[in-house]
Amino acid sequence: MLPVILIAGLLVGVNSQSYQEFSRHSNGNASYQISFVGDCPTGKRDTGFALAPGKFVLFKQRGHDGSVGKTCLDMAGK
Repeated sequence: MLPVILIAGLLVGVNSQSYQEFSRHSNGNASYQISFVGDCPTGKRDTGFALAPGKFVLFKQRGHDGSVGKTCLDMAGK
């Protein structure tokens, strides 16, 4: 039963508006670093898009050179 719930949750999450927006701003790199950053709303930043449904970010997407920039700083348009 648990696998069914996890798969259903994944499918719903991937089809959410926030995930679709994240995908549009993604660099396409499938490499991530665990990087817990609290008090971070979902939204566009100058450095990319933060997908934070629980108001925190757990994984930070790496650049193509392997670097990891800052997370949840510089709200775009502000």
